[in-house]
Amino acid sequence: MNGLHGDEEPAEHGRFACYLQALEAVAEADEADLVAAVLRDQDMTMADSAVCRHLDRRAADLLTGPAFTAWARTMTEVFADRDFLTLRLREWTLLRTIALGKR
Repeated sequence: MNGLHGDEEPAEHGRFACYLQALEAVAEADEADLVAAVLRDQDMTMADSAVCRHLDRRAADLLTGPAFTAWARTMTEVFADRDFLTLRLREWTLLRTIALGKR
């Protein structure tokens, strides 16, 4: 893939875009497996970034609904060894607690 100046785009940029597209379209039943597959990418920073974007989108969608708790539990198991993602999910869980407490 060529950049604006004919430079070769880094491979991780292409993978990142593919991961985002796949994560956005993934069926709920396949989500945990896909997240785990993305996190096995050789570029940990890029993989974490792609999963974080997905996590933010899904958490926002599920925030006040009943499915959030089971989803969060599953995601915690999938990326238990990734400190940043674990912290980000904790932030979403806290936001959910605050949001539900105001109802």
